[in-house]
Amino acid sequence: MSNSPSALTRRDLTAVTAGLLALGAARGSGAGAPLPGPRLNQLGFLPKAAKRFVLPVPPGDKGARPFTVETLAGQRVFSGRLDPEVHDATATAGEHVRTGDFSALSRAGRYRVRIDRLASAPFEVGPAIYAPLVRDAARAFFLIRANVALDDPVTGIQHAAGHLSEAALLVDGASRDLTGGWYNAGDYGKWSHMAAISVSQMLWLHTLRPDAAQALTLGVPQNWPGLDDLLQQARWGLEWLLKMQNPDGSVLHKVDSSGQYAWGQPPERDPHPRAAQGASSLDAGVFVGVMLQAARVFAPLDPEFAARCKAAALRAWDWLEAHPKVVHDDYAYTDPNPRQEILWATCEMAVLTGAPQLAARATAGVKDLGVFPFFWPGPQLLGVMSLARTTGEAGVAARAAILEAAKVVAGSAAEDPYGFTVRPEAYIWGSVELALNTAVLCLFASELGGEGARETAQRLLDYVLGCNALDHGFVTGHGARATRRPYHWTCRVWGIVMPGWASGGPNGGLTGADPRLKAVIEAGTPPAKCFVDACEADGSWASNEGQTSENAALLLAAGLFGLARGS
Repeated sequence: MSNSPSALTRRDLTAVTAGLLALGAARGSGAGAPLPGPRLNQLGFLPKAAKRFVLPVPPGDKGARPFTVETLAGQRVFSGRLDPEVHDATATAGEHVRTGDFSALSRAGRYRVRIDRLASAPFEVGPAIYAPLVRDAARAFFLIRANVALDDPVTGIQHAAGHLSEAALLVDGASRDLTGGWYNAGDYGKWSHMAAISVSQMLWLHTLRPDAAQALTLGVPQNWPGLDDLLQQARWGLEWLLKMQNPDGSVLHKVDSSGQYAWGQPPERDPHPRAAQGASSLDAGVFVGVMLQAARVFAPLDPEFAARCKAAALRAWDWLEAHPKVVHDDYAYTDPNPRQEILWATCEMAVLTGAPQLAARATAGVKDLGVFPFFWPGPQLLGVMSLARTTGEAGVAARAAILEAAKVVAGSAAEDPYGFTVRPEAYIWGSVELALNTAVLCLFASELGGEGARETAQRLLDYVLGCNALDHGFVTGHGARATRRPYHWTCRVWGIVMPGWASGGPNGGLTGADPRLKAVIEAGTPPAKCFVDACEADGSWASNEGQTSENAALLLAAGLFGLARGS
């Protein structure tokens, strides 16, 4: 973005997530102030799921206040009373709240919660309510494909192919074709680690919900006959990653315009020269991890492609073994520690080879680093989950790490009436991504038999979809009060909002804050309300910008939670 100090915010993120390991706002002008009524998941609930809402109240609020759930036509279908406890949410939200529960309501329909004259946003109860969200989150990756023309009849997004110089970029003096992949965030940069994390989450959805994933209809080009639409998306990312590998096995970090932004211009009118940034151990680590995962998934579908992925992964592994401490100086994604990415690679190599030495290394890494927080500087969960599905000591250690982390998360989420966290320092750049990734962690734990983990994941999804101090849904197109002006090039250029795109989320940190967000913070706004829904030239990149790894987490979390298990 033209004036975005991304380096500061994302660099600080690494320190914040390291601090979170110790766990073991206004919406802005034009969006309006949050309503004082009941706040809940505005998308809705599965019939048998827990159904909660949160109501701001005066600190000394007392009495068994009644509430009702009614149809949109006003017919009462459920009656209950608020929980008598008043929760102190002043540290994060600047308010006291009470909660209500209507889990017994399982009849399909569209409803709202009413308390006296206050009414919630409408929501739905039904068995398939997450399917449109999963579809839109997956389809968004088609809309952000790089270096190709687009004429999308669903959204109306239309543009010519951009950044065609990437067909012949100079890398170490040689011309390389580095076209493909995805424009990662609000600008036109492309990152290897972002692509690898995103593809891996697509592959996990395909692995854990195979029938539902194969049935997704996304309306994307069939570049590879015989693959379902979700794997078409995943392969698009994999093919670009394969281009990013150097002859020696190392993996280039990114392709972008080095801090120059064509904010407000479509891709084909970006005047800034593009270049590739050199290899790092972090990029080799995530490359090994996702390529070995892809080799497993594609083996029965396209053995030749699976063999390409495996061979590329082994070349990258050899390079990584010889170069385990090469870091990059990326101004946007500073991550000085490649150990997490190397652990992802080690886990996948242990799964592939069954070698005792690698299994022991992976086990030691899991016990040392753990799996939480799961975020772009620490993506090792994606490999630890593969290890957890194996037998032997390494599998036991991996399962234990995931299950224990989910228990810690459950305690943290339970402390917050809104279901996220009571720690003000967690409301940072990408806080919604942190919530979604934590939901993925809990859903992985649920797949492994973790008791209560699915319920924790639901609280986190509820938070993202509207049960928060802003009464705001952080996913475009889903919920009555959802993000309307995401800080993204599609919105800035054409005023078109891609459905199913996750916003960055509340960010109470002054360092790196854009002017609009800084004004909100300096006004004394509680951190959980420091969010500005704006994509104008002076919009809020520090609170309202999503990225591919976040949207992949949305896809995986919504898919694992809302899509039926299959064969």
